[in-house]
Amino acid sequence: MSKIINIRELFEILNHELGLQKWWPADSTEEMLTGMVLIQNTNWKNADRSLDNLRAKTNFELNKMLALSQDELKELIQPSGFFNNKSIYLRSLLTAYRDDFDDWEKLSTHDLRKKLTGLKGIGNETADVLLLYYFHRSTFVADNYAMRLFGNMQAFTKKPTYMKLKNAVEFDFDFTPEEAGEFHACIDEFGKLKSDFFDDYILKLPTTIK
Repeated sequence: MSKIINIRELFEILNHELGLQKWWPADSTEEMLTGMVLIQNTNWKNADRSLDNLRAKTNFELNKMLALSQDELKELIQPSGFFNNKSIYLRSLLTAYRDDFDDWEKLSTHDLRKKLTGLKGIGNETADVLLLYYFHRSTFVADNYAMRLFGNMQAFTKKPTYMKLKNAVEFDFDFTPEEAGEFHACIDEFGKLKSDFFDDYILKLPTTIK
């Protein structure tokens, strides 16, 4: 017989089974922000190769990174793919970090998210990751790992859009920013395991997906 659990119970089980993740994996803010762009549409193995190139060239010093020519930047981040676009997105994000983030910090989470998604190449998932790990706002990241896990746990029958799943989870999302960050990390790390641990569980979302 399947056991029905809610979002909080899912987090507690994942946290117990996997332990503290302490994301985002980076040694500096600049490296963290860079990784958030480079990981788009690729895996960490490829992103890490690009990060290694940038570390060797700039040590993630902001002024040195922004001083790179566009061609230099493209060459350094080529291993992570989509390097033409990502070079533009990365420069845009790092410039906003230098010029705007201190002011944006004062905004409500709703308005802050609008600012982030207004940046070149910053879609829903990257914006939510920025909210979690840079701005320390409690938010849910409805990424592919979450979609797959929640679908396997019968949280929905028809795959929803990113925003529909996010809104359904956040309908009642009493998580601290630290818990929300751990929840996202645990979902992603669990997804990499390709485990059948939750085969006998059903996940009940806070509200129906509309």
